Amino acid sequence: MNISKLFEMQRVLDERIVKEKGLEGQDMLPQKILALQVELGECANEWRGFKFWSVEWEPRTSKHTECKKCYEGYVITKDTRKKLTISNEKCPHCMGKGYRKSNPLLEEYIDCLHFILSIGISLDYLDSVPALNRNIYTFKYETVTKQFTKIFALVGKFGCWEQLGSNYLRIVMLFGGLGEMLGFTWEQIEEAYLAKNQVNHERQSTGY
Repeated sequence: MNISKLFEMQRVLDERIVKEKGLEGQDMLPQKILALQVELGECANEWRGFKFWSVEWEPRTSKHTECKKCYEGYVITKDTRKKLTISNEKCPHCMGKGYRKSNPLLEEYIDCLHFILSIGISLDYLDSVPALNRNIYTFKYETVTKQFTKIFALVGKFGCWEQLGSNYLRIVMLFGGLGEMLGFTWEQIEEAYLAKNQVNHERQSTGY
């Protein structure tokens, strides 16, 4: 998989967040590491395969939610009197259905990817490791459970600063392997990342 384009998109988003939130000069790496750990947990929770105590083991890959961008499938606009009106144009976010179909497992995986890329940017990996500008090979253990635990373990070692360099590329390879084990293609991952990146920019614009 080639992730150089996603690195650049994440860099733009990160720089915007730093500027608009007044974080210039601050080391945000510890927060990014914790955020990644949280998102990995949420991703595992949507996968559900480790929940031996539950009757629901199947991954959550389909969910219908009300579209918050429109009203009953049509675009909401404002007229000159500042009152809400409904145009005849179908909402592009839900294609006029009034609801949005999503893949919770993929969405959580993409949230993890955002922080993995952001951590790499903080460590200057985009510029200092030539492999990240080309293709990243994936690595997979025998089970998804072990794949998750290995990633968790390596992310945890980021607290030991001397281990930063040796662990980052391994995390990228394992995370790519995890995506394959969860049934995602790189095309799906890239498309979902682009969509979520746009949402994140919209959130910054609306004071998220």
